[in-house]
Amino acid sequence: MTTWTTDAVLAASTEWVWVPDDAQRVQTEELLVVGYPDHFEVPTSARVFGSGRDPEELLDEVDRVARGFGRDEVWWIVTDTTRPEGLERALLARGGTVTERADVLALPIAEGLPDLGVPAEVEIRRVTDERTLRDALGVEADAFQSKPVPEDRIPQSLAELQTGLADDSSGRVVAYVEGVPAATGGWTLAGEVCRLWGAGSATALRGRGAYRAVLAERLRIGRDRGATLGLTHGRVDTSSPILRRVGFTRYGEQRHVHVDVPG
Repeated sequence: MTTWTTDAVLAASTEWVWVPDDAQRVQTEELLVVGYPDHFEVPTSARVFGSGRDPEELLDEVDRVARGFGRDEVWWIVTDTTRPEGLERALLARGGTVTERADVLALPIAEGLPDLGVPAEVEIRRVTDERTLRDALGVEADAFQSKPVPEDRIPQSLAELQTGLADDSSGRVVAYVEGVPAATGGWTLAGEVCRLWGAGSATALRGRGAYRAVLAERLRIGRDRGATLGLTHGRVDTSSPILRRVGFTRYGEQRHVHVDVPG
């Protein structure tokens, strides 16, 4: 069983990368650049896994890749431990702006789960069909004020869900308050880590315990399947304070830096 030191948690956070099948992708030992489908909130992202090269050289390389994707902007993912050390300064010098700050949050779960005080009237359901998927996507669009998922992606999203139904390796849940979809969230298992993603609450039903229900269910599933750590990236001003109140510890910060691609 892994001992979850600060370095181990931050390494697990850095390793967390998701690229959908229909995305454009260029990856080397040093960096990853992804061109997501247009409806994604962040259409093009880049991150460095560790490099000793000059930051300007890396930025120029990513700009070339983004232009090859037909993109004119990139959202870089950086942390306090990103190397080369001057990468974020170089991005800001090129006119980059920090668009999102998220805390790296983790909770050891091998010895048990916290009591999150989920109200009895909150119902939790696994997303297994089109109806529950649409409920989850509707809550997600409301919670994050994001574009609706295009209709032609619904079958693909359903197919992706099937891969985790047999072994609980991944999936989504939806919480309902008085029969109304109120919160949603997903998880993916990576070894002993239960990665918690996409959690949000419908604006009209916040404060009713639905977010806590979604969190509790995903942690339960992860622990039942051998996970010893719950890991997530919580937005500094919204979900992070909630998660820290229920027992998660902050290990660092992850930032999205938006920069235009010249030429």
